[in-house]
Amino acid sequence: ATKSSNELIAHTYSKLYNLNTIGLRFFTVYGPWGRPDMAYYKFADSLVQNKSIDIYNNGNMIRDFTYIDDIIEGITRVIQINNNSPFEVYNIGNDNPINLMDFIKIMENYFKKKFKINFLPHQLGDVKSTHASIENFSNHYNYKPKINLDEGIKNFVTWYKSYNK
Repeated sequence: ATKSSNELIAHTYSKLYNLNTIGLRFFTVYGPWGRPDMAYYKFADSLVQNKSIDIYNNGNMIRDFTYIDDIIEGITRVIQINNNSPFEVYNIGNDNPINLMDFIKIMENYFKKKFKINFLPHQLGDVKSTHASIENFSNHYNYKPKINLDEGIKNFVTWYKSYNK
């Protein structure tokens, strides 16, 4: 709701004040220096502390995980390319939804340790699947994500281990 409200406010300002605005929707951003309140970061903390993690909808969740460098690349392209459109909203994602359990298996592989998992029912307010359609953004800004999930998790785990010695 807050994201939609923000886009509505931007659209209104664009119309009222003839102000060009571009909104960017990020999809499940992960990577080094990430937010500690994000699931993947909490998972890493729990794994190294031998704590269990809660997985909702019994693990039947799909996310369009997007590596931070790909997000930065998208933002940079928007800043560098002049867009005279009065109001646009673009998705920046990986355009490749992944099952949460596959994400977890890759993390286990790089940590060389298995998660203790509490499978729980679907959590109210949570969506089961996200998928960033990036065709419009790609067409306008020649954008294509470069970091696949395996490489991105490897980078995160390498950073996490060095940062949390």
